[in-house]
Amino acid sequence: MLIHNYDHQTGQYLSSNLADADPQQDGRWLIPSFATDTPLPEHPPMTWPFWQGDKWVLVPDYRGRTLYRIDNGEPSEILQAGVTPEESGLTNKQRPSDAHKWSNGDWVIDPEIVAQQKRAAAMAEFASKMTKARAANLGKSDAIAAGLLNDIETALFKAWAAYQMALVRTIEASNFPDNFEWPSEPDVRVITKQVEEDQATFSSEQTASN
Repeated sequence: MLIHNYDHQTGQYLSSNLADADPQQDGRWLIPSFATDTPLPEHPPMTWPFWQGDKWVLVPDYRGRTLYRIDNGEPSEILQAGVTPEESGLTNKQRPSDAHKWSNGDWVIDPEIVAQQKRAAAMAEFASKMTKARAANLGKSDAIAAGLLNDIETALFKAWAAYQMALVRTIEASNFPDNFEWPSEPDVRVITKQVEEDQATFSSEQTASN
């Protein structure tokens, strides 16, 4: 005779085995404590039999299933039968992106998270642009104050300084980061050519006046 063993505290089905024959009475089988000869019910996926009272009852069983935390979308799992994802703050729906939050039983886009991510991305780009601009003028502040830079170097220094101010004004504007445009970087070639043309014009005028 086949008997089925269950946990003495929870009633969870554990295993099945053949019962031992009663050595004192032919045709009789020994059924130990926390076991029954009541046949196991057919159980569909994600269910598990529990002995409750005097019968088997099917309860949810999500063991071995990849689930996701509804607070942060991280993968998780349930380690025991009889526990539902809802009870554990889990779902079987994978979070589509970091911009989604759990609401009313599903993942939905969170405008606040989207706005935060958009601003963070824009500020990261600002930091990159500002680092490049500062590097262009690195170590030249004292030199320009002392008049040690030539005309081209002075023009480039001022252009990069103006660019830095334009960057700051961009992120301080009320439309940032929803509707804005980054200022254009100084064009070294164009600035250099303009200074050289101005120098040539000045030299021609000086020659003409003499």
